[in-house]
Amino acid sequence: MTSGMLHAPIRCPYCNAESAHAFSADDWNQRASRQHFDYRACGQCRLIFVQRIPEDLGSYYVNEQYDVPASADGFEPRAESQRWKVDLLTKLVSGGDLFEVGPATGEFAYVARKAGFRPRLAEMDGQCCKFLREKLKLDVVQTGNPAEALEGDSRYAAICVWQAIEHIPKFWELLDRAVGSLQKGGVMVLSTPNPESLQAKVLGRYWPHIDAPRHLYLIPSDWFVQFARRHGLSVELNTTRDVGSLGLNYYGWYLAVRNFAGGWLGESGVRSVAGRIAGALRKREETEGRGCSYTIAFRKPV
Repeated sequence: MTSGMLHAPIRCPYCNAESAHAFSADDWNQRASRQHFDYRACGQCRLIFVQRIPEDLGSYYVNEQYDVPASADGFEPRAESQRWKVDLLTKLVSGGDLFEVGPATGEFAYVARKAGFRPRLAEMDGQCCKFLREKLKLDVVQTGNPAEALEGDSRYAAICVWQAIEHIPKFWELLDRAVGSLQKGGVMVLSTPNPESLQAKVLGRYWPHIDAPRHLYLIPSDWFVQFARRHGLSVELNTTRDVGSLGLNYYGWYLAVRNFAGGWLGESGVRSVAGRIAGALRKREETEGRGCSYTIAFRKPV
């Protein structure tokens, strides 16, 4: 190949269509690396993806803060903070077997079990798994490939992936397996950052919810709508105004101020400035579709 010849196009890992450079970002949130990470945007399915997934991806989670409790004592109030997820889920399905990907320390699963669900969990972190299994007595599989945990004849009333799908290489393989593992009338619920949000447009490559390189993908909600259509699923919910998404609006501004300030503002100063920004933009960010995260739910036909 001569120097004048064009390089081969970089194709979307999902649909194989050609992609274009979207932006370059650094690890602003955890500063585990000084590398720059290029992200591409697919011209067909509109998936945004990191151009090259690091081979040592686990090393970028060194500063991940799971805050694993020493025991289950006093866990109840902490778990109740995730009650909104159960309230959302029970509007879609009344109970039954539940599969959750990326439960971390299990607050949602704990409250869901109290509400009548029977959770089975797939988690990558060993310390979290130990706590889930030994302290909360939850059924958990330690794996970096949650699709494998869906093998077999089990059928679930609900499959939930809260703010985790963007971390999973070839996440569509998990979704394909999940569709087959849903019982008739069952629901799949996902939440993930919204690349079409006001915050993403304002902050660009500095948007904290890019979280390079841990977030391998930024997925427009329409990607999931098209996925549902291809698999014969109905879209039951698609909102940026659920409790979790509204909370993440403030958290995005908090991280942005912290990352820009570089330590000179102090914690109280960061919270103060972030609060003022979030307050000034609240009405706009709480407009449907403009929040920095969304929750979407599909139902399998009966």
